[in-house]
Amino acid sequence: MKSVGEAMAIGRTFKESLQKCLRSLEIGRSGLGGDGKPWRIGTEVYGDRDILPRDVISRKLSVPNAERIFFIRHALRAGFTIEEIFNLTKIDRWFLVQIKEIVDFEEELAGAKNWERVAKDLESDKVLP
Repeated sequence: MKSVGEAMAIGRTFKESLQKCLRSLEIGRSGLGGDGKPWRIGTEVYGDRDILPRDVISRKLSVPNAERIFFIRHALRAGFTIEEIFNLTKIDRWFLVQIKEIVDFEEELAGAKNWERVAKDLESDKVLP
């Protein structure tokens, strides 16, 4: 029996559960983002670390769709505020703040120059609040 549009994940925090859930969707993504895979929007292809145009992001956020969770990441990376995303999605601000913390940590990892320090921080559970 094949599941239709549902995923479930159990974790100690919302952030952990969200990432597990997104990995379980079997769509080839490794979570919210940062996996290096390109994004195809219509005829355009964007790299995973590219900043998407604000109008594309706004359009994708304003209508509920299966990819909207991923476009919250793109919105945060493009400089949208929590309030702007809330106004487009009506997703509770608490959840948006949690997603922002994941995106902020992704940005920290992407800009890291000292991987030994990052590895030690990851091992000591100092990474995500």
